[in-house]
Amino acid sequence: MTVYQLTPKELYVTYMQEKDPAEVIQESRIDLATRLRVDEGLTQEEAYHAADQILAYARDLVEAGESGSPAPAS
Repeated sequence: MTVYQLTPKELYVTYMQEKDPAEVIQESRIDLATRLRVDEGLTQEEAYHAADQILAYARDLVEAGESGSPAPAS
């Protein structure tokens, strides 16, 4: 399965694991994509796609007032 087939929630759970969404949105898109490339072996295109989806999902969680990490993807 590629990063393009995963939902934003699945990407968040897969790559952010237990990280608090409020912490995630403090990270820049470039830093997050770079970390995904180095730590997870994603291509540049995959890393930026995943970073965009992860940041959007984390913002949604923070705006909804949810703290902590989301429940695992089903």
